[in-house]
Amino acid sequence: MDHTSPKVTVYMPCYNYARFLEQAIRSVLVQTLPDWELIIINDGSTDNTLDLLRNYENDPRIRIIEQENKGLNVSINIALRLANGKYIIRLDADDCFDENILLVLSNILETKPEVGLVYPDYYHINERGEILETVRRQKIGEEVELLDLPAHGACTMIRKECMVDLKGYDEAFSCQDGYDLWLKFIRKYKPYNVNIPLFYYRQHGKNLSKKMERILETRGNIKKIFIDKYGNGYRPRVLGVIPVVGQSIYSQSEPFVELAGKPLIWYTLDEVQRAKSLDKIVLASEDDSVLEYTRKQFPGIVAMKRPDEFARATSRVQDTITYVMDRLKEDSDYEPDAVCVLYISTPLRRAGHIDKAIDTMAIFDVDSVVSIQEELAFCYRHRRFGLSPVHKSRRNMRIERDAIYKENGAIYLSKTRVFKNGRLLGKKIGHISMLPWESIKVNSEFDLWMATKILADWKKKD
Repeated sequence: MDHTSPKVTVYMPCYNYARFLEQAIRSVLVQTLPDWELIIINDGSTDNTLDLLRNYENDPRIRIIEQENKGLNVSINIALRLANGKYIIRLDADDCFDENILLVLSNILETKPEVGLVYPDYYHINERGEILETVRRQKIGEEVELLDLPAHGACTMIRKECMVDLKGYDEAFSCQDGYDLWLKFIRKYKPYNVNIPLFYYRQHGKNLSKKMERILETRGNIKKIFIDKYGNGYRPRVLGVIPVVGQSIYSQSEPFVELAGKPLIWYTLDEVQRAKSLDKIVLASEDDSVLEYTRKQFPGIVAMKRPDEFARATSRVQDTITYVMDRLKEDSDYEPDAVCVLYISTPLRRAGHIDKAIDTMAIFDVDSVVSIQEELAFCYRHRRFGLSPVHKSRRNMRIERDAIYKENGAIYLSKTRVFKNGRLLGKKIGHISMLPWESIKVNSEFDLWMATKILADWKKKD
């Protein structure tokens, strides 16, 4: 084997993961594809990582780089410059490979020259290495066409020439999961995936929810910068509409119900006016007290009285949207490219979620964008003989699942033509993910209590 030009470069950024490091390295050493090199970057670890790495310093296939702590993205770009392989793949020091991953993924790139990167399904494992679940990704081109779910950054094999062309990772982001690279990649190249779990992704740490919050926030910033850089800053002209009924069928979601010392309606109005991507904001209500409150407390928001029939429990929100658009067209010749519907019953939605939804529409050119929360439970429908799994595929493993997403009611964004056709959502639907605590929808006393507790206590817990 020619060690100067291996087929695959595996690169491993490592920071204070000594307790998992040897398992990660061994998962490379046992690969059924022998033509590889491993670059380990010790990114200023303060545990016994260095002592463990000395055991491998005489292996000609392994290069060990010592540096002061520079962060994941800087370390990845250093590895990219050092890589000799035709294909490159990342392995984080707390994860590990299936023994066949390099063979399977490199064979796909060898036999499919039109493909620029390939990724597998994977396992979630716990701190002890026990499998928690198998995560299956939808098959590109067969099951999914909209590429808004990125490949996992730590088990994706990519042609080095593609990474060089894309200039690697953006070092401005200290917390991300490859989303920046994914957006740049799908503009120019073709991805591919295999439905074989070939990677073990370890879930550990005491604050996974806080980590996910940082990742989702970073993805929002990545989308914004991506549009500014590659989309010439174009965003659709979006009208925000807040439909409010004075007396809801759920008394806990009425506009002046007190939530943590403020009326429920305040939370939506305060965040909506902070959204940078909304061109105009209209609150539409039949209730004079709601209109008066809005005009007094939020003068930048247009308070528009709508007919009483649009406030009935059987009324469609599309009718309110059409009414508002017709009024704006008649009064000021204003017509938006899209409309974002924002209900006051989801008070923990933030301005950044709205901006992220609008950026998602611009990047992927979808008809609609909805806010969702991932549902981790195995779900059923009630059918003739009782409960039937939502998924058509057989449940071969107790822990096997496909991702399921449920809308949380925080954001409904659709292009104007969708509403003009009498629909709330179009055919091609994108999404933004929100965390469980952000997705609280106030329809009961329990929901109101939970929202109050979150506002009072959640951010104090780190």
